[in-house]
Amino acid sequence: MRYGWKVLVIGALTLLLLIPLLMLRGLVTERQQRADAVRAEIAGSSSREQRVVGPLLRVQIEEVLRVRRKVTENGVERDAVEQVRRSALRVIAPEKLSMRNVLRTETRHRGLFSAMLYHDAAELSADFVWPTPPALDEDRLAWTIVAADFVLGLGDNRGIGHIALAVDGQELAAEPGTGIAWLPEGVRLPLPATVLARVRAGDPLQLAGALELTGSERLSWVPVGGETQIDARADWPHPGFQGNYLPQAPEIDEHGFRAQWSVSRLSSQAHRAVQDCPLTQNACAGLYEATFSVALVDPVDRYLKTDRAMKYALLFLVVVFGAVFFIEVLKGVAVHPLQYGLSGLALAIFFLLLLALSEHLGFGAAYGLAALACVALIATYMGGVLGSRRRGLGFAGLLGLLFGLLFGLLQSEDYALLIGAVALFAALSTVMLLTRRLNWYRLDDGGRGG
Repeated sequence: MRYGWKVLVIGALTLLLLIPLLMLRGLVTERQQRADAVRAEIAGSSSREQRVVGPLLRVQIEEVLRVRRKVTENGVERDAVEQVRRSALRVIAPEKLSMRNVLRTETRHRGLFSAMLYHDAAELSADFVWPTPPALDEDRLAWTIVAADFVLGLGDNRGIGHIALAVDGQELAAEPGTGIAWLPEGVRLPLPATVLARVRAGDPLQLAGALELTGSERLSWVPVGGETQIDARADWPHPGFQGNYLPQAPEIDEHGFRAQWSVSRLSSQAHRAVQDCPLTQNACAGLYEATFSVALVDPVDRYLKTDRAMKYALLFLVVVFGAVFFIEVLKGVAVHPLQYGLSGLALAIFFLLLLALSEHLGFGAAYGLAALACVALIATYMGGVLGSRRRGLGFAGLLGLLFGLLFGLLQSEDYALLIGAVALFAALSTVMLLTRRLNWYRLDDGGRGG
């Protein structure tokens, strides 16, 4: 077969092998979706991610207003004055809010899949200052605080554990629900008469204490305080900081992490938003835009890494087929297209082995076993095809180098582009140096280059 036609056949074979590779990528996506579904099921049976909003002070106000209106009696219009009693709800955000979170992580398994849960032992302190009440005049006859309670919005009430919050040492009893439409999940803590009297007097209040929360995957906060200080530490060494605010100088080591956030009303609209939003509407514009969070990231996402590895499958095929072709050209060894195809299928099987083994072993062990099996198979096969054990060992070295390079790319995201660029340059340089004296015209005429 003329080498020009051989190159075309190899190219067509390479494109044909992309079909099983695309099917394998679809399988990776399917398994990823199954893993996500299982994580959602585990979270659904325990607790979803928690988002802490508050605490806030919700106050029920009753006022008596003098209303003037026009009335008509016996065809005569006159001015009438009547008193109207009106109720309203107000939400007050804390002037200062601090929260210390200590997270203990737990991995729950279901079959081959798992989900990350955390147990948060939190301590919080919130200082409230009651704004100046409106002045009484001839139109506003009375203005009274009827009831008040503290409200703490959460992501999932099922994750609520022990709550011990108090005002001036007087512990408050927690009840489910917030009474605020845009905070569907959470608790409220009604104020007893002694504390309510202080609210009516306009005295500042401090709510302090501890609570326990269970959640999954991520813990978020909304900085509703005029000054918000958040401290979080956990025994998980792979945090992912997300949202509008990053922590200040986080500390991360093999034992876990610690992070601190400081947000003021000057940089966040959340403090103002909670006081401006009507309590009856289902959404509060601008409130959640200021959310920041920490996610407990799985550093070895086997499906993500398998998918990344498969992006280099075409490069593997080109390098292996190119190596076989150049040996065929330089040494005059005839290799049938079917033999090219079988070696390409063996490379495709590597990714299937990697996916299957990684669900039972760690990704590194799965990669090593799959690579070793494929290197041994292809090197043994090509040694027979090329008629030389030495050439088979050379193929083993080439494949070992390729698999080692790919593993390095997968492990080092920051330097992946640099490593890939240098490797491609080295590969092209090697091909150019080895073929610099090759007479391609003689090859195309059926002879051997030299």
